Amino acid sequence: MAEFLVGIVGLDSMGAALTRRLDQQGIGNTATDLNSRLLQAHLAAGGSAPAGSPYDLAQVCDLILIAETTDDLLRESVLGSIGLVHTLRPGSIIVDMSDVSPQTGAALARALYSKGAIWVEATPVGSPQDACDGKLTLLTSGPADALERVTPILRAFASTTLRLGELGSGPLAKALVATLVAMSIAIHTEMIIVAKKAGLDPKGILEAMPLLAPRAGTPPAAVAAEVLTGRYDSGIPHKRMQEDIDRVLGAARAASTPAPFTSLVQAAYTSASHSPGATGDHMDAARWMADNAGLQFGKG
Repeated sequence: MAEFLVGIVGLDSMGAALTRRLDQQGIGNTATDLNSRLLQAHLAAGGSAPAGSPYDLAQVCDLILIAETTDDLLRESVLGSIGLVHTLRPGSIIVDMSDVSPQTGAALARALYSKGAIWVEATPVGSPQDACDGKLTLLTSGPADALERVTPILRAFASTTLRLGELGSGPLAKALVATLVAMSIAIHTEMIIVAKKAGLDPKGILEAMPLLAPRAGTPPAAVAAEVLTGRYDSGIPHKRMQEDIDRVLGAARAASTPAPFTSLVQAAYTSASHSPGATGDHMDAARWMADNAGLQFGKG
């Protein structure tokens, strides 16, 4: 553990959870954020030693975990006027744990190549609470030797580490899974709408699906918990799901690969976001489908 001086850039929910977990595990770390409000909140909560900016942090840390929430913030943290790039030392390892598009990390890695910094990816799957509990899954890519060196630190907050491939693999894999979930919810919602319109019990149909088509997989719990009850409140932002779908379509276009089902789901999510009943939750798409069919689930 003493091999590295650990820094964390980005103190939104995931970054703050990482600092708390490292503190709990006795791993000293320095933290910073471009947003002074988040940095002050970190200090008020008794967080680890602060650095005034990514520029300052890179002067003292040789293992830097970045947990930014947008492409723009990640680029600013790395290449901005007070970014890491100006004070990075050769051999420093950057572990990108940001929630960004697949192309951004790879582009930044190329931009830092001349600095002698090593860029690896460890896209987190799980919640900030999972990070606090040491139960994250990390989707990793980058130089194998660098990943092996930082694994003892990553194990402080992750129980599973999966190696995927080239830089950009982690964000894309996460987006693919999220898009598959969106497709599954849309398909199962459509089936129970048809069932109810045909006079069948949608709850019974949903329960029968795994028995009638065992190889099709278990229907997502969200359909039973959100659609059948008429709640449509999963807590997952609609905007986030749309971004993941867009990432998958972007990858499909780059690979000249048709993605007709993903395009249909994207159209449904776009229409749902403009519907009168939209709340900003990703279950708005299911609500929109039911509304168009003239159905109200959870009502008698």
